[in-house]
Amino acid sequence: MNMHSAPRPSLRGRVLLETDLGALLDDTRIRLLEAIDTAGSLSAAARITPLSYKAAWDALEAMNHAAGSPLTVRITGGRRGGGTALTAHGRCLMALYRAVEWECQAAVGELVRHLECGGDACNFGNLLHRPPPGRATAGQPGAAPALAGKGEC
Repeated sequence: MNMHSAPRPSLRGRVLLETDLGALLDDTRIRLLEAIDTAGSLSAAARITPLSYKAAWDALEAMNHAAGSPLTVRITGGRRGGGTALTAHGRCLMALYRAVEWECQAAVGELVRHLECGGDACNFGNLLHRPPPGRATAGQPGAAPALAGKGEC
């Protein structure tokens, strides 16, 4: 079998946001929050995610504890028996996570493009939009040179 004919696996990054109290947000927890926002109840969100109700409850309690303020509120009563809704803080953290995830995937995409064009992973830092902490930015002494023809090999 020709090794070159097999499709290459795609490369993806994963994001985990933690506090000193433990894990705050990961892909499963974000999907749970998004499902709560859409479905309006924890039980429906657990089915959508999919998680057991107990696992969804535990994840929500852990997120609320690690976040420092509630990500959701319980809505009691009503014709449908109440439900669960995201707080403004919950929506903000959801947006933050998705923004960080987008940046991560963009960086991984740049790495893949760089490697496919014959570059090496050691110089990957030059491809990022911003320098690592403690490094000079473009235009300052010691800054990495800008990539000419960004988006091309």
